[in-house]
Amino acid sequence: MVADKEVRLCVPIGHVIVNKRIVRNKEKVGYFYRETPDNDKDSGWRFFTGTETQEYADNADNFMLYKASKLVEIHPEIEEYLLENSPVEFEWDGSKYVKI
Repeated sequence: MVADKEVRLCVPIGHVIVNKRIVRNKEKVGYFYRETPDNDKDSGWRFFTGTETQEYADNADNFMLYKASKLVEIHPEIEEYLLENSPVEFEWDGSKYVKI
């Protein structure tokens, strides 16, 4: 079963743009969406804690380009959603992610 997990994590969907706190502080993903990618390396996924102020979200220094497979290693609960086509949005409702 571990081998299957490793294969799934290697699905090359590219990079995501993620709030640095989600990666560095391991904060929970509270909201994420997929839009049309910006370039060939970009998957179109954007990840937020859901607690960002507009000012925080408007500051590009608070976000980073990050490999999708690495984000799944930190937050495996998002993996099942990553093959969804754009446009799509999800948020945490306290017990699970729901499509909005």
